[in-house]
Amino acid sequence: MLLLSTLLSCNSARKTYVTNNNLCQYDDPIFNISKDELRLHDTILKQLKTLKKNITLTNNNVFLNEYKYYKDELLTNRQTNKQLNVSKYLRYTHQGLLKWVEFEYDNGYKNIYNEIDYDENGNIINTLDYEKGYNICYAEAIAIVKKVAKRKIKKYQITEFNLSHNNLNKFPNVKPEWQITFTKNNESISNPIKVYKIDGVTGKFLGTYKIYITP
Repeated sequence: MLLLSTLLSCNSARKTYVTNNNLCQYDDPIFNISKDELRLHDTILKQLKTLKKNITLTNNNVFLNEYKYYKDELLTNRQTNKQLNVSKYLRYTHQGLLKWVEFEYDNGYKNIYNEIDYDENGNIINTLDYEKGYNICYAEAIAIVKKVAKRKIKKYQITEFNLSHNNLNKFPNVKPEWQITFTKNNESISNPIKVYKIDGVTGKFLGTYKIYITP
């Protein structure tokens, strides 16, 4: 009950955007769009169009900030918080105007949080909530699995977790559910891969199932 109370309080933090949300961390800059991000800086825009190649401004153990050039597509600014394993993708027109933003959990490359569409004036015109119907955020689900599989995680020295979840926008009749697997970093962990299921509303551990990965 104490664990569930803690997790639900984190979800409340997400809804109200307070600054003490230690697990979900939706108040982290990686989840926010600043005024400066509504338009590409003229210097960056000029460099992208002139060099016609990717530009990396920052890449260290904590943070990645890079710009990608696509000839016939949108320009992209990818910002990654490596400690959270979360990336923010800001998509710009070739005029440097922000078109849309999406957020991704990098282990498993799954969309989380929101996808936001903008008009040419920087106004939000549409928001798609990838965690629609969920009370338990991606980080809470991983934290629950860390407790459930504590012995296995310690035995195999697991440090990374793959993440997926049911998308109620595409499949409104399915139940909110997170699926967590471990990144294979030890040869003792092999097929079949165990998937841990977490109820996206209550945080209840729903059990596991196995999948086989084709080499």
